[in-house]
Amino acid sequence: MKVSKIKQIQPNTLIVGIDIAKQTHWAQMMLQGKLIGKAFSFQNTRESFENLVTTLKAYQQKLGATNIVVGMEPTGHYFKPLAYYLHGTGMCEVVIVNPYHVNRSKEFDDNSPSKNDRKDARLIAKLISQGTYFNLPLIFNIWAELRTANVSRMQLTQKRWQLKCQLITILDQYFPEFPEVFKNVLGKGAMYVLTHCPFPDNILELGEQTLSEGLRGATHNRVGQKRAQKLWEAAQNSIGIKEGVRGARLQLAHLVEELNLIHKQLEETEEMMSQLLKQTGLGDYLTSIPGVGMVTAAAFLAEIGNPDEYESYKQIQKKAGLNLRENSSGKHKGKTTISKRGRPALRQLMYQIAYVSVAKNAEMKAFYEYLKNRKENPLAGKQALIAVAVKMMKVMLAVCKNRSNYDGGKVGNQNLVVRMQAA
Repeated sequence: MKVSKIKQIQPNTLIVGIDIAKQTHWAQMMLQGKLIGKAFSFQNTRESFENLVTTLKAYQQKLGATNIVVGMEPTGHYFKPLAYYLHGTGMCEVVIVNPYHVNRSKEFDDNSPSKNDRKDARLIAKLISQGTYFNLPLIFNIWAELRTANVSRMQLTQKRWQLKCQLITILDQYFPEFPEVFKNVLGKGAMYVLTHCPFPDNILELGEQTLSEGLRGATHNRVGQKRAQKLWEAAQNSIGIKEGVRGARLQLAHLVEELNLIHKQLEETEEMMSQLLKQTGLGDYLTSIPGVGMVTAAAFLAEIGNPDEYESYKQIQKKAGLNLRENSSGKHKGKTTISKRGRPALRQLMYQIAYVSVAKNAEMKAFYEYLKNRKENPLAGKQALIAVAVKMMKVMLAVCKNRSNYDGGKVGNQNLVVRMQAA
């Protein structure tokens, strides 16, 4: 049986609230609801961290405290060095306080919305004493490696999207017909053209036959004469502007160079994630689920950490901000929505998994169609996808914890089609 957070804070627990900054942190101690001394500052250095531990141990002995709880706001990434250091000492429990709660508590403290580091440290200590805190989700070993690799993958994907938008902006001006010929402007054929003859005049100078041969070589004979002819005709009839072409071509060449580099970096990152996924021993179970690939499985574990640490999928649902909240007051009954208080990356990942699963997983497709077409409370498309995302979350956690492959017969959707027909 779980002990409530307020009961975990014993009467003789020394509470330390820390307001995190990039270089200078502020700390405030509290015992039995009373402030101990004044707030004090310390630097983001090993020497200061060691002095902090020495100070806390001295006060613990002086005040007769049996344990120490240190809490802080997860301010960007600045809290991590101190959090990992304190965890490594083993001398205290490290927890986090929601910044939203700290902001809302400011006026209750002194009837003023003013902010300063001393005040925030005091508020954090008070919130912890009231049980308003969360356990710090530090990750270690293979799970930490997966997390950092996945962060790199997401950053590279974002950069690629930004560069693609810049590339399309140039094409819209100088060769607006190009996307009609190549639907995927980052495909091998398109990238060959953008590298060697990106604008209409360059294509006409190169010649249709030479263009065809180049495309065949770049795409391993998947694109050739027909596409070259279509591109040639587009170049002949292009309405692209003629001014500033030299500068635009240089700019486009730089974008193509960056895109090629990012493509290589993505391949390296995803290969690392693949190797890390194998080391967890969970890759085969997750990829046995239709609609879940290697990168998706690795990203899922990167976001949640060790699946064995979860008792229920609802914990992951809450971490993703996919838990439902009711918007009602008095006689007014508002729509039920998701909280969106959690990890945005995990929430987005689960939505993408749901989208693919509806197309590739028979059980999830049946579940999706049932939710949309049931007589009572039918869901809109996006709402149904969110429900599928939660169900996939449950399935993915189950195969990891049970160390078993996916079995569609155990998912619980086998009667949905019959129920839909009966309705």
